[in-house]
Amino acid sequence: MKRGLPAFVFCALVAMACNPFDVLDDMISYERMNDQESFRPYEARMPGVVPGAVPTKDGKPAGEEQYKAAPMGSLENPLPAGPNTIARGELSYGYFCIQCHGSRYNGDGTVGQSFAPLPTDLRSPYIQQMSADELFRSISYGIQRHPPMWYTVSVEDRWSLIRWIQSLGAREEAGEAIPSGDYNRSVKAIP
Repeated sequence: MKRGLPAFVFCALVAMACNPFDVLDDMISYERMNDQESFRPYEARMPGVVPGAVPTKDGKPAGEEQYKAAPMGSLENPLPAGPNTIARGELSYGYFCIQCHGSRYNGDGTVGQSFAPLPTDLRSPYIQQMSADELFRSISYGIQRHPPMWYTVSVEDRWSLIRWIQSLGAREEAGEAIPSGDYNRSVKAIP
């Protein structure tokens, strides 16, 4: 009779729709596997958006979002075209742009040589006729192979860069504006 007792207890619990492990759960001091976060990672609910996580000012986007949300053609350079702004733009160029656009601003930078097509000549008529809005969006959010720089370069440095690029003026010489990817010709182009 002792042999049949555990089987009888088990059958009685099953008949009562009771999981025997539920009874044991209260006695176990460690967590069950299905209570761990890693067991069902995709069933966890995402937390709600914290108020103020997206910067706003008077109910309108602020910070970088104000530039992204602005209609095309509506952005104007808030910085004056003075020597301090242009000097800051030139300094920013040395930090963030020279690697691709080169020391002559024509796309012959060391890193830029690995791109096809080569980076744009900043003194080309095409770039020089662009509005501040177009330049800001191209620098900030990328265009073709140009990477987005909004998360690397501050807003003020981007506007300074634009003032500096516009101060360069169009290239006057009629020679080859952008050297080919040939290493020897590119090295010769560096002053």
